[in-house]
Amino acid sequence: MTVSRPDATTARVEPAAGRERIAFTTTVVDGHLLVVPADAAPLLRTQQVDRRLFDVTELIRLGYDDASRPTVPMIVQPGSTARTKQRIAEAGGLMGRDLPAVRGLAVQARKADTKGLWETLKSTKPRVWLDGIRQLSLDVSVPQIGAPTAWQAGYTGEGLAVAVLDTGVDADHPDLKGKVTARSFTEDPTPGDVHGHGHHVASTVAGTGAASSGKYKGVAPDATILSGRVCGSFGCPDSAILAGMEWAAVDQKAG
Repeated sequence: MTVSRPDATTARVEPAAGRERIAFTTTVVDGHLLVVPADAAPLLRTQQVDRRLFDVTELIRLGYDDASRPTVPMIVQPGSTARTKQRIAEAGGLMGRDLPAVRGLAVQARKADTKGLWETLKSTKPRVWLDGIRQLSLDVSVPQIGAPTAWQAGYTGEGLAVAVLDTGVDADHPDLKGKVTARSFTEDPTPGDVHGHGHHVASTVAGTGAASSGKYKGVAPDATILSGRVCGSFGCPDSAILAGMEWAAVDQKAG
C-alpha cells in the first residue's frame, strides 16, 4: 500500500502475492484512512481483530510504516498455549514475551511475509490487537491535590509500595535513594531513566525532597517505588505495559 503523505485520505493498494483476488475497502473515519481487506471485515465486526491494524493513518503516526520498521507488533490473546505458539512460529511470527495477565503473547509479524500468519490467525481465531504505543504527558503538582493537608493528618505513604510504569527512574537521586526496586521491560535492559519522565513521576509520588531541603517533596514521601521501565525513547509498547503491570501486581504484590 502506498500513500502520498502521512495524513493522506487515499491510498494505492497493492495486494501481496497470493491475495490478488481479495477486495479492499477504503474509508476515512474522523480523518483516519482505513484500508480493510474483505476477509478481515467479518473479524472486525466481531472484534476478533483490532481496527488499528488497518488504520493507515495511525500506523504511520506510531512509526509502524514500511519506511520505519519491517514488522508489525501485535498482541495475540489467548496466546499462551504451546499449540498456539507453535502455529504462530510455523507461520513466521516472531514471538515476544508472554503476557499472563491477559493470557496473551506479544508477536512480531514480518511485513514481507504476512500471508501465512494471517491465515493462521484466522483459522485459530484468537483476538489480535495492535501492540500500540502510549505517549507520555505531565500533570499537576503536589500542592494542587492537597497533599500537605494529608500529611498533617498522618497520611504520608509509610509502609506502601507504589508501582510507577514509565521510563524508569534515577535510583541514585537523593530524593529516591534507597526507595526503589527497579526492572526494565523494554529492549534496553537498563532500568535507569534516560528520558526524565519516569523519574519526574516517581519523585512526584514519593520523593523525600532531600535535594531541596524539603521544598520539592512528593505526594507520599514515606512510600517506596516499584519502578518498571516500560517506555523507550519512541514510546511505551502495550505489551511492555502489561508485563510491567503483571510484575508489579503479582510478583511484587503492589497495592
